[in-house]
Amino acid sequence: MSKRALPVLVAAAIALTGCGLRDPYSQQPQKRPAAARAQSALTPVPQGAVKPTTSATSVLARYADAWVNWSAATLAHERAALLALATGQLADQLRQDAAQASKTQLQEVSHAYSRGRYVGVIRAQGGRAIVVTYEEVASVGGSSQGAYHVYLARTERTAHGSRVTEWQPATDS
Repeated sequence: MSKRALPVLVAAAIALTGCGLRDPYSQQPQKRPAAARAQSALTPVPQGAVKPTTSATSVLARYADAWVNWSAATLAHERAALLALATGQLADQLRQDAAQASKTQLQEVSHAYSRGRYVGVIRAQGGRAIVVTYEEVASVGGSSQGAYHVYLARTERTAHGSRVTEWQPATDS
């Protein structure tokens, strides 16, 4: 972990304790209903169908939800949803990732999936934010591994509303 990230994570931990976020060890995370997961996985995202997002917090919540909920069969669809919420260098990176067909094929063979939820955000000046998610990742037939994750994010106002311009894990792994 970099020396610059440590103070941010410490500040996040202090702020999160008073924001109504739950202790990850005190109770099980809420899961999305199976019907909602199935519908989001089957519903295509047509070009231009993503509504303008006026709130930076709202776009971060939508981006986090798309980021953590995918399966090998729906990965291309989920990444298209991420691209619709991104702009700038992040959008360029997402396009490059989508071009890596071998990576997608490997995930399809492994039958990997991820299910999770957006937990909360701490907003800062300049569009910066710390986003917390709960994620369970597994291959089909394998047991899932669940954990809370922290991402450093940034948003920017565009003609289409707020968009995510930066999204990176705040962990060493």
